[in-house]
Amino acid sequence: MFTRLNRDVRAGGIVVRGGWALRALGGVLFAAVAASLTLGAVAQARSHSAKPRGAKPRTVKRASKHRAVPRSAALAAPVLRVKGQMLEWTRVGKNNKYKLLIRAPGRRRIVIVTGRSYRPPAVAGARVYFRVRALAHQSPWSNSAMINYGAGEPVERPHEPIPLHPEAGSGQVKYRLDAASFFDPFAAAGYVPWVRGHVAMIKGYPPFADTFQGLFGLPVIAYHDPATEGLAPLGATQVEAYVAKVRRDVAHGYAGVFIDDANWSPGYQPSPGPPANLAHLIEAVHAADPQGLIEMNSHFRDIWTLMKAGNPEVTRVLPDIGAMCVEYGVGPTSGITGADDYAEFMQYADTLHGKGIALTLTGDRLHRDVPTMEFNLATYFLINNGRDYVNATEQTPASFWNGFEVNLGNALGPRERLPSGLWTRKFSGGVVYALEPGAATQTVNLGKTMQSAQWGRVTSLTLSSGQGAVLTG
Repeated sequence: MFTRLNRDVRAGGIVVRGGWALRALGGVLFAAVAASLTLGAVAQARSHSAKPRGAKPRTVKRASKHRAVPRSAALAAPVLRVKGQMLEWTRVGKNNKYKLLIRAPGRRRIVIVTGRSYRPPAVAGARVYFRVRALAHQSPWSNSAMINYGAGEPVERPHEPIPLHPEAGSGQVKYRLDAASFFDPFAAAGYVPWVRGHVAMIKGYPPFADTFQGLFGLPVIAYHDPATEGLAPLGATQVEAYVAKVRRDVAHGYAGVFIDDANWSPGYQPSPGPPANLAHLIEAVHAADPQGLIEMNSHFRDIWTLMKAGNPEVTRVLPDIGAMCVEYGVGPTSGITGADDYAEFMQYADTLHGKGIALTLTGDRLHRDVPTMEFNLATYFLINNGRDYVNATEQTPASFWNGFEVNLGNALGPRERLPSGLWTRKFSGGVVYALEPGAATQTVNLGKTMQSAQWGRVTSLTLSSGQGAVLTG
């Protein structure tokens, strides 16, 4: 945890009171002139006086003939209403442009709307939640509104505004940034274009990350760990304390929460406590922010074993989960060390997808080399259905691995596994290969020249166990 000091230096007003009684009109005029000169002199002296470091110089503006808009009115939130399948909201801000947040089970996106109404595309059989705010952070988020699309509701595809960050296809990288303290120097306006061009979602650490959504215009989920932030073992009081953090985050515009160390079985530590109470925590978080994304970090081996066994606590909370973090990805520290492990992970990913849950394959912070990142990225493309995320350890604009900039286009089909243990998937703009852990070394002939961030320009390549290749061309 990091504590940061926030400064808010504002020039104070000056009140000059002075008076003397003059009997004649000339005396009154003299008093007015004198007071004006005194006020001007004091203001000038204050404008040149020493200010705390980082304070903005005071700007003196001419008085407007129009009445100033009160600050509370300028920051009023729009009121969002549902009329049939149309959304309408009250006008706020200056430009009549709005950011509309759309949250469906396992899906989340933001679109930019000009005007004060919008007909969202139907999502058959789902409850979809909406919030709106004025663009450029000119207002807080509105109230939440919901449209319940019946199971027989036709799925319409009307003309839509361009999404703020279009959903990536199965051959594109959706990078989920872990914006820990290493990223602090890049949380500045000058890096906004880079972040918008490389990142799909941000995991932030409140309160420092409170400004990220307004700065970057991307969804931000708030990190909280019930196991290591003084709340373990979980009880009613601890659950309410955790939920209070979530409510605070919602008020600051976060898109959801990242629940770290959600480990269920005794052999997986750290753990926040009894499984029943962990399930209650997740349900309470969902109840506090029903349209928010919950990304849960549970060890693959732990939760997958319980899922297959039909564990009642895990079974009842999975519908509340929008994304599952796979810590270490498929790197050496993940525990995926053999062919059976790798095949089990593929089945795990398919099962989560079937429940509408995305996966986030993180980097292996103990193995930050390019071969580990390429194998993890190749695995990501093998399972990606267009909604999954991937990342690596401490990637910044100054040190971003170019493998995450690849675009393979659209998948031409599902992944395949050859008897040799080589997994592959073809795309319109390339192909990926991953050789499962424990397999024998083998050479792949590509039949043409292709490009890889790790392998360069090649017509063939030799893969060892636990290596991958993401190739374009």
